[in-house]
Amino acid sequence: MQYLGLAILVGCIAALLALLALRFGWRFGWLLGWLKGNLLLALLAVSVVLGLAAWDLQSFAEIEPKAATVGTLSFSKVGNQQYEAVLASAQGNQTLRIAGDLWELEVEVLRWHGLPAALGLVDGYRLHRLLGRYLALEQERDSSDAMGSALLPNLHATPPWRDLWAWIDRIEAHSAIEADAFEVRFIPLVDGARFSLEMGPTGLTPVPLNPAATAAMMRFQ
Repeated sequence: MQYLGLAILVGCIAALLALLALRFGWRFGWLLGWLKGNLLLALLAVSVVLGLAAWDLQSFAEIEPKAATVGTLSFSKVGNQQYEAVLASAQGNQTLRIAGDLWELEVEVLRWHGLPAALGLVDGYRLHRLLGRYLALEQERDSSDAMGSALLPNLHATPPWRDLWAWIDRIEAHSAIEADAFEVRFIPLVDGARFSLEMGPTGLTPVPLNPAATAAMMRFQ
């Protein structure tokens, strides 16, 4: 009986509040104004999101049906297991310092499915991150510990909060668009090595442009 009594009491309070709401606001003019205001705010929020997405989309480039050169990458040794990398691409030249014995390059890829693909939208890419790795597990662990939770810098300078690729990957809604990735990994760092970066529908391939790069690729194999 206790819970039945409580149910009746709460129901009476609810009915009383409903009667008061109808008594003082039966015209519902305020409700229409509130709904209109919220709709305008929602439209404004959507426009901001779409604007940020458009801003990020311009950093992607089309993936050609056949492999094509999208840039060059060269390395110069500046210290013990320390290298200066110069990445030349359509976005300009970028100089970075990396440490380790190996290098890897990450590429973010957007793949279109369904109606967008039928309309002719082509998959896109952008170079994401160049990293150095140590062969010694102790050095690699110490390097990772020193980095802590700090975010590694990326090549396109997009902050995580408006990274379109990351949001698509997090949402995992692949009916129209999918966040994919290419990686080139475990290429030995060699002083003076210079590579051409060739992009195709199935991945990114480093092509040696000088003897130092050829030697690095032979060590990789």
